[in-house]
Amino acid sequence: MCGMKFKFVLQLTLVYIFSLLPERANACAVCFTATEETLEAFYATTIILTLLPLVMVSSIVYWLYRKHRKIG
Repeated sequence: MCGMKFKFVLQLTLVYIFSLLPERANACAVCFTATEETLEAFYATTIILTLLPLVMVSSIVYWLYRKHRKIG
């Protein structure tokens, strides 16, 4: 039980330390480049990855609707 609490405190401490040093983490590769091409690619990828699940779910719902309509 004590080991789990120590692990939690250690993890919390590491998260706190890394939150104070964001420039060391370099979590976002795009945020540190200023070229227009990189930003355009970042925006295009964001749009595609945002719309992809919506298109997939909509396609499945439409397919199920058509399948149900043929049966009924």
